[in-house]
Amino acid sequence: MRINSLTSAANSLLKKIRSLQERNARHKAGLFLIEGEKILLEALARGVEVEAVVLETDYFQKGISKVLEDALANEETFPESINLAPPNLFKDLITTTTSCGLVAAARPRTTALETVLDRAGSTPGPRRLVILEGVQDPGNLGSIMRSALAFDACGLILSRGTVDPYNPKVVRSAMGALFDLPVVVDADLSTALPAIKAAGFAVCSLNPEAAETLTDKNLPDKLALLLGNEGAGLTAEADALADFDLKIAINPQIESLNVSIAAAVVLFHLANVAKRS
Repeated sequence: MRINSLTSAANSLLKKIRSLQERNARHKAGLFLIEGEKILLEALARGVEVEAVVLETDYFQKGISKVLEDALANEETFPESINLAPPNLFKDLITTTTSCGLVAAARPRTTALETVLDRAGSTPGPRRLVILEGVQDPGNLGSIMRSALAFDACGLILSRGTVDPYNPKVVRSAMGALFDLPVVVDADLSTALPAIKAAGFAVCSLNPEAAETLTDKNLPDKLALLLGNEGAGLTAEADALADFDLKIAINPQIESLNVSIAAAVVLFHLANVAKRS
């Protein structure tokens, strides 16, 4: 295992990794930030291209796990040197208050909508897509990714204006789901939704004002679930492109559910309906 020691805040690698906390810098560099051993191991196991790894010197000197050591020593998955930075420099590389001991710069994977639809068309049985318009909270997006993967959605489509899926908080909260779930970014829903419908999917918008509830309707095998912004919900333009809308039946004293909770409830319901059919 080749090791470099980084001792200056002006080091080009440290400056690059610090910059990945910002969306524009991520896009310009074609890289995103990974924080922590667990997420790095998930990325390497799934063939994500990792360009650089920096460990805090104290974390390294205490002894890294055998799994991590083996992964970093495997030149097929990680051919680069590892880098060590002292705590006073490492603290500026992370977005958490407590040190995770390790950060990495990795290359995001891009997925075209056509690729997601082609794969969905060749998948037997019920198929589900999740479409998000204007979701802003990184924690919500990460949680939705985990639910989509847990309940076998075949893709996630993010509209323009939705939080960057490679935002560091999204990467952390997705806990590896980002590396398994096909994600389409910056989709123009005015063209994406018609293409999804042309591929045979019915588009269902989730709307607390809908007349029918989730359990009232027999849902088709190919269903795209459309969810909107945490506060404003769906735009009228996106909602108008849906084939129908449904709501989750909840206690009337509660106005609505958090968007990530709502997504999980619907996806769980759809998965269990599929198992019974």
